[in-house]
Amino acid sequence: MNVRLSAPIGILDEHPEWSARLIAELEHRRLPYEKIDHSNHGFDPRDRARRYSVIVNRTSPSSHRRGHGGVLFYAEALLAHWESLGVPVINPVRAYRFEKSKALQIGLFERLGINYPRTVVVNHRDQVLKASNELRFPILVKPSIGGSGALIERFDSRADLEARAGALDFGPDGVALVQEFVESRDGAIVRVEVLDDRYLYAIRIVRPASDFNLCPADICRLPEAPPRGDLGACPVEAKPGLQVTRYDAPPARGVDRRGRHRIPRRPRGRPCLLLRHQRHLEFRRQRPRGPGVRPVPVLRRLHRPRRDPLGRTL
Repeated sequence: MNVRLSAPIGILDEHPEWSARLIAELEHRRLPYEKIDHSNHGFDPRDRARRYSVIVNRTSPSSHRRGHGGVLFYAEALLAHWESLGVPVINPVRAYRFEKSKALQIGLFERLGINYPRTVVVNHRDQVLKASNELRFPILVKPSIGGSGALIERFDSRADLEARAGALDFGPDGVALVQEFVESRDGAIVRVEVLDDRYLYAIRIVRPASDFNLCPADICRLPEAPPRGDLGACPVEAKPGLQVTRYDAPPARGVDRRGRHRIPRRPRGRPCLLLRHQRHLEFRRQRPRGPGVRPVPVLRRLHRPRRDPLGRTL
């Protein structure tokens, strides 16, 4: 790739490992870059200089699980500042807002006519019991901003929910989803990754019944009591308890394939499609021969117009 950039590529990422392969590819291609750790950062809105040729936003909802909760909302203002200067942003503000908010994702699925579990969005613990009156047990209570299955709780009966309702943790923004639990056949989901509307690969993941962290390759799981300074770097091997195999996915019908698809199947009846919009690939640290993809497609698409989940040009 013979490209000359007048300014470096900015990589917005507070995690010490996730951008390692992208950075290695940039160095191999002798492209200038700067990694921006926005867990300890500041900017002046009066500074109108375009210091970057493009920004790659790797901000993750799981940041708060590594002690970096300050980036979740700060990233919106920072990205908006760069966008106002005309700097192209991969995973811009509008896409990032969908990524970090399950409540916004549910609204998007409803507008697109995509099947999803019956869900009520709440912002107070008193509303959890009220919402459960409209749902079938078992149900899940999950924070709108979670990350790696964090803080999701399952309740098999109303009595169990009543006993726990007052202590539920709604996460960083105080918003939660009360949602019917859809059990998949054999505890398996199918996960399809796409980039720029192009299919990349699909894998079948079998998980333990009590585990809601479905990251197969980079895990994103913290120990119960992480040592001081440990940011939970994601290992390469799949975490214990998950079985991951290749899957040849059929074409999705009537689905906007701009995010991550989870396709569980009930033991009987029609398939139930659960889709979670996600702006970046899950395989941040994959083996060279693993099912993940190299960072090259990102580089090849720097010049292409970006679109939000509804297809509008960003």
